[in-house]
Amino acid sequence: MSWADYLADRKHNNLYVDALVYMPTIKIIRKVAREGDHLLEAGCGSGRSAMLMCDMGYRVAALDLSLELLERIRPAKPFFTNLQLVNGDIAHIPFADKVFKITYSCGVLEHFDPPEIIIYLAEQRRVARYVLVDVPNYRCAQQSYGDERFYTDEKWQAMFKEAGLNITNTLHRGLDTGKFVGNCSVFLARDQNDT
Repeated sequence: MSWADYLADRKHNNLYVDALVYMPTIKIIRKVAREGDHLLEAGCGSGRSAMLMCDMGYRVAALDLSLELLERIRPAKPFFTNLQLVNGDIAHIPFADKVFKITYSCGVLEHFDPPEIIIYLAEQRRVARYVLVDVPNYRCAQQSYGDERFYTDEKWQAMFKEAGLNITNTLHRGLDTGKFVGNCSVFLARDQNDT
């Protein structure tokens, strides 16, 4: 099944459920970004989280490599005048340095190996003051969403550091399975050169 088909499936396409699931992530974004700030979603997929952030008053550039996914978002564009759809690669983000308050990605970077992740993090650092990453972690049950790698928080911290970023906030979100709470890790980081 392609990503476009997976994301088009109605059981995976509910803004209300997304708002609840991503509430901890949204709260972190709201602590550093004010209404009207410019955000970049790096790997927007279905565009649902970009639309959520637009609905909260942010200006959002939704970046994805897949033209097919961006075309599926396009019908919603008239309802979100503060949404910009951008076809591009997270390794070469087509924006100038530090134009965004924050870049964020939800469920993207776990599909790559550490050398690629470090490149993607460094590129996000280039275009934004803050970088937020929300990924499933080693506590997550194996899923079939496309070759995930479940890294420990310590591994993520090392990758952020190598990309020139200092983590300023870490939290875990997810469902209580009876064994643990927090099958996703959320990291907020800043450029190591920022004071």
